[in-house]
Formats: sequence, structure tokens, C-alpha cells
Amino acid sequence: MKPVLVASTDSEEAQKISKIIAQDHKVAIIESSDMLDSLVNVSAMVILDHSFYEHCGPEFFRKLLEGPHPPFLMLTPPDDIRTIVDIVEIGIGYIPKVPEYQKLLGLTANNTLAQLKENEQLKQNVLSLKQRVEELEKAQSEQRESPKGNSFPKTRLLDEKTNILDEIIVVFKRGEIELPTLPLMSIKFQEMMNIGANLQVIGAFLKQDMAISSKLISVSNSAYYRGVNESKNLGQAVGRLGLKNTKRYVDAVCNRSLYVTKNKRFLTLLESLWEHSLACAYVSQILDESLALSLENDAFTMGLLHDIGKLLLLQVIGQLQLKKKIGDQLEVSEILNTINLHHGKFGAALLKKWNFSEGFSRIAAYHDDLEKADTVSNDLLVVHFGNLMAKSMGFSLNDQGDDRKEKLDLVDTESARRLGLDDSMIDEFKHKVSGFMSELKGLLA
Repeated sequence: MKPVLVASTDSEEAQKISKIIAQDHKVAIIESSDMLDSLVNVSAMVILDHSFYEHCGPEFFRKLLEGPHPPFLMLTPPDDIRTIVDIVEIGIGYIPKVPEYQKLLGLTANNTLAQLKENEQLKQNVLSLKQRVEELEKAQSEQRESPKGNSFPKTRLLDEKTNILDEIIVVFKRGEIELPTLPLMSIKFQEMMNIGANLQVIGAFLKQDMAISSKLISVSNSAYYRGVNESKNLGQAVGRLGLKNTKRYVDAVCNRSLYVTKNKRFLTLLESLWEHSLACAYVSQILDESLALSLENDAFTMGLLHDIGKLLLLQVIGQLQLKKKIGDQLEVSEILNTINLHHGKFGAALLKKWNFSEGFSRIAAYHDDLEKADTVSNDLLVVHFGNLMAKSMGFSLNDQGDDRKEKLDLVDTESARRLGLDDSMIDEFKHKVSGFMSELKGLLA
């Protein structure tokens, strides 16, 4: 495994940094620019102390990073904005040396290296797939050139009537489909919360993503959270929202980035699915806060991810159509019927792959059908009702154009009865959800 290079002119500081990284990775200490220049391309990552950057100067690093290079990360004084701007322009990430920065450094290094490993594995998968395609093309060429009497394997030709699910299963088994991956920012944030990082450390971490930072500031200045004074920076925004809501909105922004496809036919469906998931998340949060249910998992996050199986299947079917493995003349109603029938199992499997707890997988599997669950937890009841309320308010995925409100007697649903909801409570929840979606949906997109 390639080493992580730790570059510092201060040997004591280099040892401190190395101690953090060496718990999980091989480390080599760099003391000069010549050493860094000669070893940079045989390393997995480079971590710079601010002293080393000052010693070598920005021009050295600008030239060094012109060619192929591993990720660079620098420890900076928290108030040295000019240096931070300079290194970001060069292509170097940064971590301010705030209190407890060691935890943030360890998390960032681990996740960066994990992402590199995943990218390398993906590269190997692509090469294997390319080799397989070349083998099939060679076999087809030999088949065309051979006498009619010879027997060669024939490629299966698909027509419009091919069962969608059968083809999805085939490509999954072959590893021919690009599965969505959980955004790295969301993973890092959860890890920081798990180790008890404070608001200052988390604020410094979030500053690394300007898009998320700007959205959090906008949300904190919305009618939902606006105080006497406007939030002018990320620290003020996080302070106003609080850690729990900040985490929820970071998850929402990261989750939104998953709703993409190269198949333009499905763009509207994905947008509708995103709105449904966000509405369900907020209904779930309101239920948890109003009923004080002491849920096992965060209600907002469960609602946000409950239909992840639908997202996965829409993306897979979109890929299959672009690759001509299934016809592009399939009716939207047929596609949605397949998705509605099977998204639970696919969603549960994806959340398991993402290392979510069993509770999240159960939500994905049974939120549409409580009867299939061996036990029905409050977590499941909350998301079941949130799913139905979102649909009743028009936040749903179907092929009925603008008339998307599903006629449901919410108070008579199984989850409403078990949670003890009445008409007045439901009307109040709807009012809150309408305000939330109107005010914040665009800010989180």
C-alpha cells in the first residue's frame, strides 16, 4: 500500500501528525521539497504542515500540482484566510488548526483514502467489463465468419416485451450497473457526530464545501429560522440551526445530489421523487417532535431515505434504456408499476451496502406494507404515515401529470390509528409541511 506523506519543517509537529495517521495507514515523513518532489507520485496522499508550505512557497506547489498527483491536505492557522484562498486555488484542501483538529484530520484522511480505494476498485471493475465486452465482440465476429453448422453462444436480443425486472437482475449479477454511492460529506459529518465533535470543529469542516455552506446560511435566514439579525457566515448559521438540524439539512443537500440521470426521459420523475422524499422527511420529523416518540433513528433521515429503492431502480432502468438493453418505448406506467412492486427490497439492500443500521433497511422494505413486517416499530409507523401524507398533498411519483394528489383518508390509516392521530392534528401537520416545502424546498435543491 502506498504511504501517506507528512511534510513539515518542524520535526516535533511532523511526529504529532504522523501519530494521528499511522493508526490506520503507513506514513513517511518528508523534510525537504526535493524529497516531496521525488516521492509525491508514489504516495497515496500528502499532508502538509503550514510551516512546510511557507518554506517552499506557493509557486513550488503550483508547479508540483500541474501534473498527476495524489490528494493534498494542509493544516492552516484558523484565521489565515489569504493562505486558505491561495491553496484552494492551487488545488490543496485544508483543515484549520482549531481545537480538536486532530479528530477532523483523522476523519478526513481516512475518508479520502477510502474514496481513493473505492475509485481504484471501480477502475478495475470498468477494465474487467471492457475485457468482457471485447470477448463478446470477438465471439460474435467468429460466429459471423464460421460455417453455418458450427454452434456458438448467441447474444440474447431483447424486445419491448422483455420483463424489466428480469433484465435488472441480469445486469446486477454481471456487475454492469453503476450503483449510487453515499456522499462523502454525509459520511464524514456522521462520523464527527459519533465522536462528539463540537460546533466549532463541525463548522470548520463544513467550510470546505462552499455549496453546502451557502445553502445552510440561506436556510438559517429563511422565515422558518430567521432571527433578529441575519446570519452572515456559516458559524452564525450553524449556531442558529443547531447541530441536529444542521445535520439534517446537510443530509438533504447531499441526498439531493443523488437524484441525477443521463436519461432525460426520467428527469421529471426524479424531481417528483425528490420532492416526495423531502416532504416525507419533514412529516416524519414533525410526528417525532409532536408525539415525543423517542425513535431509534432520526425521523428526518428515515423519511429522506425511505424510497431510495425507487431512485436506484429509476437510475438502473434509465441506464438500461441508454444501453439499448430494454426498449425506450416502454410506458411510464409500466416502469412505475415495476418500481412500486420491487423498490422495497432494492432499497433495503442498498442501505445495507451503505452500512446503515437494520432499522433503516426495514423502513425501506416495509414502509408501503406494514403487514409484511414481523414487528412494527414506531420508526416504521412514522415513515409509513409520512409517506402517505406526502402523497395526499401531491408530493408523489406517478404518471398522472399535475393531478398527483392521492385521495386518502389519512385518519383511517393503520399508522394514524396506532399513533393516535386525529383530523385536527393531521390538518396542523399539513399546514406545517406546506410552509416547509414552500420555503425550503428550493433552498435545499
